[in-house]
Amino acid sequence: MIWQLFLVLNLSMKIPVQNIYYLLCYAWDKLDERDLIHVSAQDQITLLDLLAEVLIKATHRLFRQGLFHAYQSEKSSLTGIRGKLLFTESLQKNEFLQGRAICEQDVYSANQPVNQILKSTLKALLLLPSFPQQSRLRHLHLRMTGIDEIKLSEPLFSKVTVPRHPSTYRFVLNICELLHKNLLVNEEKGTYQFRDFWRDERQMAILFEAFVRNFYRHELPQWKVRRETIHWQLTATESDRSLLPLMQTDLTLEQKDQKIILDTKYYAETFQRYFETRKVHSPHLYQLFAYLKNYPASGKLRGILLYPTVTQSVSAFFSDETHQIQVQTLDLNQHWSGIHRDLLKLVDPNLN
Repeated sequence: MIWQLFLVLNLSMKIPVQNIYYLLCYAWDKLDERDLIHVSAQDQITLLDLLAEVLIKATHRLFRQGLFHAYQSEKSSLTGIRGKLLFTESLQKNEFLQGRAICEQDVYSANQPVNQILKSTLKALLLLPSFPQQSRLRHLHLRMTGIDEIKLSEPLFSKVTVPRHPSTYRFVLNICELLHKNLLVNEEKGTYQFRDFWRDERQMAILFEAFVRNFYRHELPQWKVRRETIHWQLTATESDRSLLPLMQTDLTLEQKDQKIILDTKYYAETFQRYFETRKVHSPHLYQLFAYLKNYPASGKLRGILLYPTVTQSVSAFFSDETHQIQVQTLDLNQHWSGIHRDLLKLVDPNLN
């Protein structure tokens, strides 16, 4: 177990912060935000510093565009009658004896869940010890007067309604959610500590898959890129067929008579060990082979298992009479232009 943890750390440490940011922009489908900040490979910046800087600049953009406002019902005790008079509640609280009444009225307010999430995230960052951007974060936090702070939770992010305009909100909420998942609270001191999410194999696996899928959607518009459900080519009764496991590709790429089933795998070790001999992870190979065997395709069909590079690059090919399988690694430690080039060449060797 300890050696597995070491491999995860060793893998994650080799990914430059600049490349992590590009992965996030593709995975979140927000390529227009890539130039929000400029980070070179030589910059000594932590991932937390990067995310905070992005959040600060994106929040400034929201202020320039105008924070999202909406009408909402608010109760208040007034000396006059405005909106809807809550007679029973006013009577119960003896408001009339004081020359006041409780009224309910629609107020056009920025105190909306999306803004509450943003303000609460800024507050959490302010609780980080010795954080270099604290003064700028505090300035933004103070500008959000009249907006409530709330307790953040993962279900909250999935339920919140994201306004279409300005479009920056989706990007901002993605950053807030990522920070929330990786800010560890110290209950005794009331402070937070950031956990580099790239050390979490599960989070990185989800990110890596979304990045690769959206990369090809944007960079290869001539290809049809999608997730696809493959049906078992087996004869069975309806009740028996319901017992078969679901086969859904990470992504399928299709152009004319060419089809590629690509599965991304973010693992600390590209190969499994069997008596000190390197072997392809058998479940990965079995899964991809089942996809190929059951895919009702005409024309050229090939499968690719794509891993991030750990200690060495691998490009291995296997084939039978009708299919080809490629096991390929992608070096996430190289300059972004190299990642861009390698992903294009993986699909078509003639692309640059």
